[in-house]
Amino acid sequence: MAAAFAFVARRRASLQLLPAFALTAGMFASAMLLLFSYSAYTFRGGQLTEEVSFLAWQKFFTDPFYFGVVAKTLQLALGVTAAALAIGYPTAYALTKVRSSKLLVAAYIVIFSPLLVSLVVRVYGWLLLLSDNGVINQALLAIGVIAEPIRLIYNEAGVVIALVHILLPFMIFPILSVLLQFDHALREAANDLGANRVQAFLRVVFPMSLPGVVAGCQIVFTLAISAFVTPELLGGGKVQVLSRAIWFNVVDVNWPLAAVEAIVLLVLALAALAVFDLAARSLRAMRPTGSPRPRRDSPGGFIDRALRIVLFAVLAFVLSPLVFVVINSFNGSAFNSFPPQGFSLQWYRFVLGYAPFREGMVNSLIIASASTLVAVAAGMLAALALTRGKVRGRGALNAFFLSPLVMPRVAVGIAVFILLIRLRLFGTTGSLVLVHAMLSLPFALVLTSFDETEASIFLVRPSNTTLPIQMFLYLEQYQNPTLAALSTLLIAATIILVVVALRFVRGAELARLVARR
Repeated sequence: MAAAFAFVARRRASLQLLPAFALTAGMFASAMLLLFSYSAYTFRGGQLTEEVSFLAWQKFFTDPFYFGVVAKTLQLALGVTAAALAIGYPTAYALTKVRSSKLLVAAYIVIFSPLLVSLVVRVYGWLLLLSDNGVINQALLAIGVIAEPIRLIYNEAGVVIALVHILLPFMIFPILSVLLQFDHALREAANDLGANRVQAFLRVVFPMSLPGVVAGCQIVFTLAISAFVTPELLGGGKVQVLSRAIWFNVVDVNWPLAAVEAIVLLVLALAALAVFDLAARSLRAMRPTGSPRPRRDSPGGFIDRALRIVLFAVLAFVLSPLVFVVINSFNGSAFNSFPPQGFSLQWYRFVLGYAPFREGMVNSLIIASASTLVAVAAGMLAALALTRGKVRGRGALNAFFLSPLVMPRVAVGIAVFILLIRLRLFGTTGSLVLVHAMLSLPFALVLTSFDETEASIFLVRPSNTTLPIQMFLYLEQYQNPTLAALSTLLIAATIILVVVALRFVRGAELARLVARR
């Protein structure tokens, strides 16, 4: 009887796992295997053939240009990770010092806000801030610090700044989650043994927070190494990274070379994950455990005031691109400029009447809604099977379902692009729904699908282009406040969603959930 019940339980768990497994294996695993096979095809005389050769591999590893591209990709990812850590750690530490629950909730919402706004909107905000006639240069010219504009875009500096802004939450929250578990009795013991506040931090607090540091660096580096939209729009063609090389080889139909580049990008990302995972394993024993005791230090002092200044400076850094996007949406000028040349609502009228944006919005809502239903249904069934069912190889299955999360989106995009071409499903709305559902499965969140850009850019046709792709294409061609107006509408919609969500959770409850105080 027991054996029969066990058989039924295993059978039910297998059926629950089937949708998620079919989604991940049928779309993701098949696409990645096909990607590897295409790297051995031949591209000669502008034509793609299935003749087996390793010309693409030979070209990549013998052309000095590609060594420079790989070096620039690694340099950019390391620079972004270092800058995000330098800003993110003191911000996380400052958050642990905040005693006001309202301020804490507001800070969390602000820091998390970039993740709720379209990637293209955030990049556009930095174009407004960093361009020659942008906010920063115009402010410096006005106060006489510089005599002519400083080149802050179309170079690596602008790309790093924007990527740090975009990826900063992924650095802050892993560090914060560890710091909030810290038992302050340990610091008090260090003080009793003669250590001052700085010594106690360097010898006790910081070493125990290193697991969070490693986790944050792992996430930021992996996302930065495969970024495409930000280097493309802010780099101006001068920041040559692997994701950009992949895109242009796909456009040129040199799919074997694009496949090789995607595989190299994938290997770099997996190697980084392995290195960070090794570091995390070595630091696992240092991670705080148990219930943290509250701190008893008195408020005030130079260090606390400095940390509060850092916190407010970071909050201003996070909000500034979005604020100036809203301001520029009312610009009376036909070009992006600061300060705005008069007040006008013409760009809102243009946005509401611009057919590609309307069609993109409809396509985005349809694809996001459908893919969310698929991802949530498959994800919930898989979660039930993995947590409550009798499943063998639970860890391996969980890692398999999460694998699309750690793979570079550009590599996934070209792999799925080739798969859909072979299946003659390229450009169909149904295929986009399945791709977005596969990418959203680890999250099962609608926002992930709605804002998907770096994989979708390979997969859309004019008939089903999503809104983020329409915004990306528009920004490549035009420099006027139209996108500011559209971005403001999207920001307003995001604010409404956040306010509605907060209606269901009281401020004190939210503070307790996020801070665990």
